[in-house]
Amino acid sequence: MSILAKGLVVNNGQTLKNALYWLEGKLVTHKVNKGKPAGTPMSATTIKNYLAGFYVLDLYKADGYIYSETNTKKTTASISVQSTIKVINSLQDISHNLPSIEVFNENLTQICSQYSQLVKDYTNARFQLHEKHQLSENPEAALLQKLLIQHCGYSYVGNPGVGYLDLFYRDKIQIDNYLNLLDFILNNYRDIAQKSLGLVPVAQIRDRVVKQVSDYTEEDLKKHLIQLQLTHRIELRTTKSQLARNMGIDLIDIRGVKYGFIKILEPAIAV
Repeated sequence: MSILAKGLVVNNGQTLKNALYWLEGKLVTHKVNKGKPAGTPMSATTIKNYLAGFYVLDLYKADGYIYSETNTKKTTASISVQSTIKVINSLQDISHNLPSIEVFNENLTQICSQYSQLVKDYTNARFQLHEKHQLSENPEAALLQKLLIQHCGYSYVGNPGVGYLDLFYRDKIQIDNYLNLLDFILNNYRDIAQKSLGLVPVAQIRDRVVKQVSDYTEEDLKKHLIQLQLTHRIELRTTKSQLARNMGIDLIDIRGVKYGFIKILEPAIAV
């Protein structure tokens, strides 16, 4: 996603065709498709379909050159490659500063939530289905499609329709999960952290959150701590076993490394 965004930003004010030329050869497939192995360079058509996703999410504007493709089954609208593109300022900002893919994905999710009417409508539809029909956060695709059509006015599910938006929604849930963990840590350990240079024993957090949140596991904790580190909100601090014993704290193994503390980074601890 970050490469696609950069392709649009670098070619802002030029045609969509320029963005396609810039992106060709920079993107590859991640799985076998139509007999072609993973790692095969994406075709211009595939890249254009991804860029169309950015368009329907209101992340850039085209200058009006939209044409129809009609066959016996359906009619679709497509952006002409001769259209001049104008990228919204927020997408330009996050594309110029890319500290990590995780941070980019989080920023992109926030932008879509703020600027994309499609995302706003879809998020509201998912909320209504959750409230009225007890739809889970990660439903079966067939059930989601059925309920959206029956109750929310959706007439089809396709790319860049609900299938694309469901991927966005799953990313949003993942981001919300690790941000909720940060809120939990700050609510319960801010005072301790402010007195100890931001340091909090990992085992204390584990014991408290697993006890208080019934469906939260130690594996959830480890995954979310890694994501908080990747997004530069905490640091995981290794601790020697003897020192840990002397201090009376347990070590937590995360991906083969034993950690004794997290350090909450500014500005989180100051909020």
